[in-house]
Amino acid sequence: MKNSGLLTGSFLLVLFFFSEKGFSQPHSDSISQSFFIKKELNTGVVFSFGAEREELRTDKTRNFEEIKKGFAGFRWENRNWIFLPYRQETWNISLGAGPIYGKGDWIDSAKVQVIDTEQKMTGIQGNVQANYLARFYFDQKNYTLVGVNAWGRYGMFRRNAEGFQTDSNQVTIPYNEKTEHSKLRYGFQAKAGWGMGRLNIVNHYMTAEWLLEKHYPGRLFSVEEIMKVAREIGRIKHQRNASAGNSLENEWEQLSEYLKTQLFLKNPGSVVSDWGSTEFRPRLDGSRFEFGPFFNYFNREPDFVYGGYIKFENHKYCSLNRNRNLSARLSYNGYKRKDWILLETDLGWSFYPNLKTEYGFGLKYMPGMVVDGFDDIGPVRHNFVPYLEYFSQVNTKYRIETALAWRIVSNDQFMLPGPELNVSVYRSRY
Repeated sequence: MKNSGLLTGSFLLVLFFFSEKGFSQPHSDSISQSFFIKKELNTGVVFSFGAEREELRTDKTRNFEEIKKGFAGFRWENRNWIFLPYRQETWNISLGAGPIYGKGDWIDSAKVQVIDTEQKMTGIQGNVQANYLARFYFDQKNYTLVGVNAWGRYGMFRRNAEGFQTDSNQVTIPYNEKTEHSKLRYGFQAKAGWGMGRLNIVNHYMTAEWLLEKHYPGRLFSVEEIMKVAREIGRIKHQRNASAGNSLENEWEQLSEYLKTQLFLKNPGSVVSDWGSTEFRPRLDGSRFEFGPFFNYFNREPDFVYGGYIKFENHKYCSLNRNRNLSARLSYNGYKRKDWILLETDLGWSFYPNLKTEYGFGLKYMPGMVVDGFDDIGPVRHNFVPYLEYFSQVNTKYRIETALAWRIVSNDQFMLPGPELNVSVYRSRY
């Protein structure tokens, strides 16, 4: 019980330290009444690299694979954000296809023989993923939520396996085979819950503050004035049709006219490039706390996991150029072979030298422990994941997103050690 109390105590300490400040973020009350609606249609290339592990067990056989795999290919994606005072929804669909390469261990065990090898694999893979998450508010602070996530991938590849084969008489011989395979993997996650608090997207507010500061230097604007401009920016952008496209010149003219007639400011001139640089990733401000049940399904082991979670998130708009982001999630995970408790904390910062660029870094601390009944609790396993992120709007259409993380683990019970890299270069319509 001591280890269980350590995890719970750590979560409550994080929650207590930040909750009092978190629910009184500057601008939160005004921004919570604002709208943020955006649709993106993205096409481009993606590269990913990381470690994977899967297992399939029966009463007589065991098939185990641990591999470091890289994927490079084409991706199409539809991203959507709908943030209203009474409803917050995010959903996306993505499709991808391209070559894969992997290297790692493969074990095929049965009563008659055991094959233990190192493998290399090359092939092609197709991916599909769909996510939906919605929070429905009873009032400004209280809400219910529902979220679903489904994914699948199908690959055809050649495996070159070298190792040893041991038969039932314990006779070991070398094993070396090249074989052709296909693989279908899919999963489904769902959660529900209740919560209080609100995270608001402050992109329109940041855009307004940045444009006013740049084009009217030396003049001080109140929060109310910035919010008026932010609402006008939202009104202009919410009229867009991502499929048909939009005119940046026309949108900039509308904003310039608003500044002149409503705030009695001089016309900032035709600087469309500034307006085209305001399509950065969602930036958040506020706090929320939620809890509820969940389940995850995967067509390999661990195949069905269920349980409950509590989560606290706090994002602070520190200044025009800086955000501080914190989250902590404590979950109890039930599984047919063993249960476990996992605490996932994330403390990070985002820096914005301008509207076109975002740099992020942080550290995730994820301790976990196996629980086989309250009288049989395993030791706490400590896991650390430092990470770096980069986002750039190359121009009004093209984007670059990168994320690099390194998993530092005490053992490989809850995650695999090593690097994880994702790079996306894509064209965006919005």
